[in-house]
Amino acid sequence: MQQSVVLKASNDGYELILRQEASFDDIMVDLKVLLDRLQADNTTDKQISFDLDTASRLLTAEQNQKVTQLIQRYPLFSIHKLTADVILTADALAMIERDTVHLVNQIIRNGQVVEITGDVLFFGKIHEGGVLRATGSIFVMGEVNGALEAGYPDHNDAVIVSPLATVPRVRVGELLELVDLEKVVDGTNVVYINDIQALDYQPLQQLKRVRPKLFTRNGGRV
Repeated sequence: MQQSVVLKASNDGYELILRQEASFDDIMVDLKVLLDRLQADNTTDKQISFDLDTASRLLTAEQNQKVTQLIQRYPLFSIHKLTADVILTADALAMIERDTVHLVNQIIRNGQVVEITGDVLFFGKIHEGGVLRATGSIFVMGEVNGALEAGYPDHNDAVIVSPLATVPRVRVGELLELVDLEKVVDGTNVVYINDIQALDYQPLQQLKRVRPKLFTRNGGRV
C-alpha cells in the first residue's frame, strides 16, 4: 500500500510530503512510524528540521496542531516551515482585492471616511472634511477638497498622484502632514516617502523613477 507520508532529502534538509489522497488518520499513523524509524536511525544526536508540504491539502488549525504536537514528541525533530499549493478562498479573495485597482466615482462628504482595500483610481468628488483612505496607492482624476490617505496604515511604498492645490492634508503609510503649497509642484504631484523617510513631492513624470515597481507590477509605461 502506498505510504501517506513521503520523506525526501534535499540540500536544505528534509521534506515531509503528505499525500492528498490519504486520510488524515492514515497520515498520523504513517508519520509516527516514519519518525520512530528516523529516531532509531539517528545515532549522532543531530537536530533534524523538516519542511512539511501538504500539496493540495489544506490542514485545519486542529490538524496542524496534531501534526506539530506529534513531531514535538521527538526532541531532535522540528518543523522548519509548512507549505501548501492551495490557499483558503477567503485569503485568495483578499489577495485579489488588495492587488486590484478600484475605480471609485462617488461623492465623499464632510465627516465621511471612505476606506478601500487596494489601489484607487478616483473620479468622484471629496468635500472639505471628507477622507479617502486606501491600503494601496491613490490616483486622482476627480475633485478633491478633503484628505487623501494612501498606504493606510503602514504601507510606506504607496503613492498619491493628484493635483494638490485644494488638498488640505495627505498621508502616505505612517506619515501624515498638512499640504504646504510652497513644497508642491504645478499640476499633478506624486506624494511618496523618500529615502530619508519623509514625505516628498515630485511632478508626475518622476513617478517611474520614484516607484519603478509600480510599473513592473502593472505593466505600465511612461
